[in-house]
Amino acid sequence: MQFRSVFLSLLITSTVFLEVSEGKNWAVLAAGSNGWPHYRHQADVCHAYQLLRKNGFPPENIITFMYDDIADNEKNPYPGKVFHDYNHKDVYEGVKVDYSGLDISADTFVEVLTGQQELKDQGNRVLESGPDDNVFIYFTDHGARRLLLFPYDALDWEYLHETLSNMTAKKMYNKILFYVEAAFAGSMFENNLPTNIGVLAMTATNEHESNYATFCDDAKIKSCLADEFSYQWMADIEKNKLSQRKIGEHFRAVKEALTHSHVKLFGDKKILDLPLSDFFTYGPQEEIRETTTDRPIQMKDESIATQAHVISLAKQLKESKSPRQMKLAHGQLHRALELSKMARETMDEIVNAVTTNGPPNGKHNDKHAYVECYRTAYKQYENKCLSIYQVPEVSNELEKLDRLCEQGYDAKVIVQAIFTTCA
Repeated sequence: MQFRSVFLSLLITSTVFLEVSEGKNWAVLAAGSNGWPHYRHQADVCHAYQLLRKNGFPPENIITFMYDDIADNEKNPYPGKVFHDYNHKDVYEGVKVDYSGLDISADTFVEVLTGQQELKDQGNRVLESGPDDNVFIYFTDHGARRLLLFPYDALDWEYLHETLSNMTAKKMYNKILFYVEAAFAGSMFENNLPTNIGVLAMTATNEHESNYATFCDDAKIKSCLADEFSYQWMADIEKNKLSQRKIGEHFRAVKEALTHSHVKLFGDKKILDLPLSDFFTYGPQEEIRETTTDRPIQMKDESIATQAHVISLAKQLKESKSPRQMKLAHGQLHRALELSKMARETMDEIVNAVTTNGPPNGKHNDKHAYVECYRTAYKQYENKCLSIYQVPEVSNELEKLDRLCEQGYDAKVIVQAIFTTCA
């Protein structure tokens, strides 16, 4: 009898332990941009939020970053609503925005991911995941070589690596699945993401190319509604049974669906064998499939993300209904094209000034010097010359700055060339 009591006690204790240690799923969704021309980034995040909620995620397990200036924007012909495709299904209603406006920054994003107590003490939400929990991280915005952009600063690849290392040291996760929608997104993880820390990154692009926007020809909304990679990964999740579909199958389907950029994988490839439900569902309500006609539709009217604003301006010019509207639209389009040309010519002038000044200083194998060189050069270029939010085509040109630093040219020489060129 005593043995039976001890056995039952041990069984109950074990059961309680299993229940306590069962992992939860968390998600951090971030749109790094602001302004009407970048409508699609906030639409991406809104759709992702709705997808997670439909699959059982409670709001307290989703942290959202969104400038939140689209739904009620004066240019929005559908006040209070945000759409992700031509079906015009509102994806904004019910979205709980945790960080908006000036709080959309690289530093805040990092502090949230690493669960900084100081931020929590101020009444803000941070990631509170533990060693048994899976975390889905999704970022969508402009990017450049080794950079992810926020409205007023940037997250570079070394800072991101330090962030993931910090999360690993603090035992904040079991596995992390990290999706990045941005130009040059692959450069954030290239030779920089260990394969043994339980993190898998999927990027919209490789290390040297732009991503693509889609649904760029809406009759009333003069901006692209979605990004190609983002729309496809969400569409694949919405039409499949997640407990029976492996992440590897999901990756191959998304990769095949994209006709322009090259989807890449970095990190722990063993995660590809896990089901999508390990990251995209929560609790017993998992896999609630909608019976609705508002299904994902075939993408159309794509544009290189760095040129999406030009497409929008050209459309406004074409649809002008008065001489005044035509003059205004023509002026805006002309200015955008001139700024694009200026970005290219300015960077070429900087590169020429640096390379004709003398050979590299021989530090090209010094990673610390390289990191600091590129950080410094980028910040000074943005301050003195042009920013990506002023001229999206700048993202293509920053690869030239990165190459100078990689080749070992001194940061002081590069900065001086920037000052001289953009004075």
